[in-house]
This record gives sequence, C-alpha cells and structure tokens, in this order.
Amino acid sequence: MTTIHDLLLPIPVPQGLIRALMFGVFAIHLLFVLLMLGTAILALSYFIHAWWANRLSELRWDKKILRVFMVHKSLAVVFGIGPLLLIQVGFSIPFFTAVVLFSPFWLLIIAFLIISFISFDSLGHRIETHRYLHLFLGIVAITLLLCVPGFFVAVLVAAENPDRWMEILKTGFGFDWRISVHWFTRYLHVLGASVVFASAFHYFFTAPKYKPDQRGALLKSMLAGLLFQILVGFALYLSLLRKPDAAAIVYMSAGIIFALVTIWLAALALQQGRSLSFVAVLPLLLFLLVSMLLTRQQFQDRAFASVMPAVAKSGEQYKQTLSVYHDTAMNRYKARMNIIYDNGATIYAQSCAFCHGGDANGSGPDAFELKIPPEDISAIRADRSYVMTMLKNGVDGTAMPRFDYYDRYQRGDILKYLDNQYHIFSAAPAVHYEITTEQKNQATNVWTRTCAACHGTGGKPPSSASEFQPSPPDFTRYSLTPDRAYHIITDGYPGTAMSSFSQLPQPVRQALVEIVLEKRKKSQD
Repeated sequence: MTTIHDLLLPIPVPQGLIRALMFGVFAIHLLFVLLMLGTAILALSYFIHAWWANRLSELRWDKKILRVFMVHKSLAVVFGIGPLLLIQVGFSIPFFTAVVLFSPFWLLIIAFLIISFISFDSLGHRIETHRYLHLFLGIVAITLLLCVPGFFVAVLVAAENPDRWMEILKTGFGFDWRISVHWFTRYLHVLGASVVFASAFHYFFTAPKYKPDQRGALLKSMLAGLLFQILVGFALYLSLLRKPDAAAIVYMSAGIIFALVTIWLAALALQQGRSLSFVAVLPLLLFLLVSMLLTRQQFQDRAFASVMPAVAKSGEQYKQTLSVYHDTAMNRYKARMNIIYDNGATIYAQSCAFCHGGDANGSGPDAFELKIPPEDISAIRADRSYVMTMLKNGVDGTAMPRFDYYDRYQRGDILKYLDNQYHIFSAAPAVHYEITTEQKNQATNVWTRTCAACHGTGGKPPSSASEFQPSPPDFTRYSLTPDRAYHIITDGYPGTAMSSFSQLPQPVRQALVEIVLEKRKKSQD
C-alpha cells in the first residue's frame, strides 16, 4: 500500500459533497438499472409462459413491457456516467484499481450490452411466427445482460477489499471462495431487487386495470422477489468479509422492515383481490432502495477509509521526491513559454535539427541512425521552388517526411531562415580548382558514358531514373557547394544509387564538379 499514490490534484469540491452527489446520482442510476434488468427478466418469463399456455397468437404482454425496457435501458446508461465521473474525482485509486484487476470482464461489458440491446430490440417486434428464433434471441439477450451487473458487482467487491488486491492479481483476476460467495450472494440480491422494482413499476404504470390476471402475475412476481431478497440478504450477511458496524446494522434492519411491510401489503391485496395502494407502496420501495444503498455505502466508506489515507501519504512522499526537480522543471517550462513557435528558426529547431543538426550540416543526433544520411543543408544552392517542393512533399526513399502539415507561410519561414543563415538560394558557385581542357574532356566523357544514365545529359534526370528511391536531383535547379559535390562524387551517397567514383583521378572528379555546377548555371542564363 505504500507504493501506490494519486496525482495529488486539487479536488474541485469538498469530499463530503462528492460523496453526497455520488450517492444521489448512483441511486437514480441503480433504480433504472433495476427496472431495466427486471423488465428483461419479466419479458422473457412471460413469453415462455405464453408459449407454454399456447397463447402466442394474442398481443403478448412481453411485447409491451419490452418497449418500456428500451426507455429504462437508455436512462440507465445515461445516469451511469455521473457516478463514474464522480468516483474518478473522489476515489480513483480503489475504483480504477479494481477495474484494472477485472479489465478483461470490464471490456466485455461494451460488447455484451450492444448484443443484448440489439437482441431485445428485435424481440420488441412481432415475430410470433418465429418462436424458436424469439426464444433463442431472448436467452442470448438475457444471459449477456445479466452478466453485466455481475461484472459491476465484482469490481465493487474488489474495490472494497484493497487488502486482497495482490491476491486477486496473483490468482489471475479471480476471487477465493470466501469473496466468491460474497460476490454471488450480492449479485443475486441485485437480481432479486430488479424483479421487485420492475414488477411494481409495471403493476402501477403499464398493466391495464381491466386485466386482473396480468396485475396478479406482477403482484406475485413482486412478492417472490421480496421473499427472495430477504433470504439472499440473510446469506449475504453471513458472507460479509468484515463485521458490520452499528450504522450498517441499522440500515439493514430498516431495509428488512420495509421489505416485510411491503410483503404484508402485497399479500393482503392479493388475498382480498383488490389493487395495491400506490401511495403506500412507493415510499416503502424507495426507502428499501435507500437502505440498500446506505448499507453498501457504509461498507464502502469503511473500506476506502483504510486505503485513501495510505494513498495520500504515499502521494505526499512521491511529491517530496519530485520537489527537488520542481525549480528546474518550472524554469524550463517558463523558458518554453517565452518561445515564439511560429517562426522559421523555432520550427527548424523543433522539427529539423534532430536530423540535419543545429548547424544544418547533416550531423544531428539522430542522423547516424539513418540508412540514408540527411543532406548537408548548409551546402545546398538551389531554386527556392525546388526546395519548397521537397519540404512540402518529402523525399521518397529517405527519412525526410512530408511537412505539409505546416502551412505555406510556416514553410516559407523555414526556407527564409535557412537562406539567411546559409544562402541556400544563391546562384551556383564557381569552382576553385585549376582544370585543364584535357581533364574537362575526360570528365565530359565520364559524364556522357556513366553519369547521364541517371542524371540526364543536360542535368535533368530521365523518366527511367524515377525508379530509384530516392530519385537523382535535378541539377538544372539544384546544386551544391564545390567541396560538398566533390565529396559526394568521391565517396558516393550512402543508401542511394550514387556510388563512389574514387577510382577516377582527382582532377577528373574536380572537373565533374564543374560540369554539375554548369548545368544549373545554364538553366539560369
């Protein structure tokens, strides 16, 4: 527990207000979840009952309540967002640790809900002539839907037992038998509550008063659910991993009393054949829901009370560890805040220098990891539009990417910066070598017999040269300083089709430099 910590961000509202909001929003969410689950259970059970009684030709009751299911489903999902956001602010470590511990199942919730909702939507239409299809879809839909609260209950149980986190992790995302029993009884308790609340809802709001058999069936379902709640609640009490405190016992006792009073009223109405009083039953059911939630909240608060101080303490320790870097980090941050990012110098430093180097000589920190070395930009002497095209579209076959995500003004600023620093748009320079006519003729023969195949006789590469990656440069628009050109002719350009011509005599190589530079000079004349 001393190794975990939160981000120590300030909480926007008091912790007590977060707990109150989370309780209220979760109560609304849970109510619609119970109505959704219970409605789905009732719909499938009524379909099976109608099939068994051979009454499928009638307008089935399950069709009507399934349409209500769609409304409950939407509201349950919408109101479920609130508790997740609040728990992320107030109790992120326990909850999201539990989510990670059961991440495979947590991710399945999305797929299960989608398939289940689509299946239930199909069941909401009249498909009486496809009974087996209806039954199959119903079984698939209810099975997947009932898995979802099982996953949620597993996450909540894990979150409330931080002392078992390492044990859960070591067992491969599973519980031991004691936690499994507690999870199962808690899960059954939720299912029982869903039948109770869904039966009561449809009894008062969707069942027609002139069909006593349907209202009687709903009343029996509510009674069965309440009795099931009491029995499972007793088993749930026995499976508790911690003894309840006085407050939890009071909440549980209140819930039992509300359930027993509701059972008495429902049994009396069923025995006497009269309608159940909405005014009497609604408060009892709401109090029953609140008592359930208060009991759960009490156990959760006790569990979180054991972990949150440890989280805060380890977080403070981590904060102290980072504090020695605080001033350095803030100074760097402030320095970067003063940088104007939308100019050529800064864009070059951020996007180009790691390959081409701070001095644009092609020896940046990442240059030596590239198969084709970056060009020495400081040695370029080319037409502006030619370089702009390379900057915008990149150079195929090299690590030079497209920079079209910068607008034309930003690209123009980069080129302006490079030209100001290194004069890359200057005219082709003159060679400083002494070259005889014979050496020039020898170089011309080499150019015609060897170089022109890739670079073209006049310096513009032929169409066949486009097969090379990267393709040869257009010497009518692109040139280099004499020393850089001589270096490439002598040593070649690693990773490209330009091989070394070091076997040629030095004066011939120097004459080739002059020939290359003349190609651009002629195009400029």
